[in-house]
Amino acid sequence: MAAGRIKIYRRQSSTEGGRRVEKEPKLFYSCWCEVSDLYGNELYKALDIRLENTAVFEVRYCQKIKEIKKRAKEFFVEYEGDRYDIYATDFRANDKQKVILKTNRTE
Repeated sequence: MAAGRIKIYRRQSSTEGGRRVEKEPKLFYSCWCEVSDLYGNELYKALDIRLENTAVFEVRYCQKIKEIKKRAKEFFVEYEGDRYDIYATDFRANDKQKVILKTNRTE
């Protein structure tokens, strides 16, 4: 596992003229994490559903990370200039120590 710093952004949108318009995303949280890839059964399942550019970020539990669990689709991760959409969060049986963010890189 490699350590790195990630930035978590919240997508912003508004309704203008009856249409939803994307705005500039807002920095929600920045933290250190452990970065890894999927392996074993998880890798094969991800490949089956066409999630080929996946990364797993393990971060420390906090209230901001808890908020991401409620609305994961509103957030994305930026790591080393690449953007990753969050598709799953794993709170490891709510032990409140570490949280795993499973992400897929967007092109």
